[in-house]
Amino acid sequence: HMIVVKTPLSKHGDMTVAAKVTAQTRIVRKGKRVALQTIREGEPVRLTYVKQRDGVFAHIIQVW
Repeated sequence: HMIVVKTPLSKHGDMTVAAKVTAQTRIVRKGKRVALQTIREGEPVRLTYVKQRDGVFAHIIQVW
C-alpha cells in the first residue's frame, strides 16, 4: 500500500511525497489507531516518513 501527500510550498509550487505503508506504519485519528482505508482523498494528514535504500516508508500518518 502507498500514501501520496501533496503539500503546498508557495503560491506557485508544491511538494509531493509517496510513501509505502507497512504493518509497522502507525495510522492515528483523534488518538486512536485506524486503518489506511479510512483515509479519504483530500483529507488533511501529517506524514512522518523515513527514506531508505529500498524506498520511502511511512512511519506515522496522523489524520486531522
